[in-house]
Amino acid sequence: MKIAITVNSKVGTKGETAVKKFKNLLEERKIEYFDFEKGKKADILVVFGGDGTVLANAEYATATQTPILAINVGTVGYLAEFEEKDVENAVNLLLSGNFSFTEKSVLKVITSSGEEYVALNDAVLERGRFTDDITVVAKLSLKIDGYTVYDVSGDGIIIATPTGSTAYSLSSGGVILTPDLNSFIATPVCPHSLNAKPIVYRDDKRVDVSVLTNSCDCVLCIDGRCVKTLKRGESITVTKNDKTLKIIDSCENFYKKIIKKIR
Repeated sequence: MKIAITVNSKVGTKGETAVKKFKNLLEERKIEYFDFEKGKKADILVVFGGDGTVLANAEYATATQTPILAINVGTVGYLAEFEEKDVENAVNLLLSGNFSFTEKSVLKVITSSGEEYVALNDAVLERGRFTDDITVVAKLSLKIDGYTVYDVSGDGIIIATPTGSTAYSLSSGGVILTPDLNSFIATPVCPHSLNAKPIVYRDDKRVDVSVLTNSCDCVLCIDGRCVKTLKRGESITVTKNDKTLKIIDSCENFYKKIIKKIR
């Protein structure tokens, strides 16, 4: 078994101690490991950090189908299955080989100009904050399988997976999707309408979000990273990605976890 290790550069003393302990335990148990670098094949990618560190490695892990074992040395750590105190348990689990993993749905996002992205949490089309126009309101059209759900003015629209339903979507008034649902959620952000509400839909549907001609320019953010500016008339298409993200599971009850992490 080959273990790749990646560490958030800002983990601090607690994180550095956890990483050192983890590596020492691997050496004692004669488990091969190396510092992560793209192109070097590993059986498991161990991530030390918070949710942002997991998200930063999600695209690579999804594309290569490398399972992630995430150890939280960050703040919330909702995506991490293990805490800093669980380092030895994590090593023992790897050594036993008796572990399972959860397959998390991932979004595939394609812009009208052809760029393609994947998102574990969410794809957000939101208003640009800096513009020469008089208005800085996003005016967007949401379609599901070609049918218009609504046109909305506001700050933007979030398309989230069940994993991402506990993040920005939840903060914007969306509901939590349990991991066993084959669904995604579209959540408007600060809509200027009483009729624009979050909508849960089956994950085999195609969603299109378009920037209307009377909108300000908008920004596409993938898992919190702003990746592209979309101008009036441009759009994104969001579907379920063919590949999932595999995360090694601590078998903690989902409801217990959300109460502990986001209460």
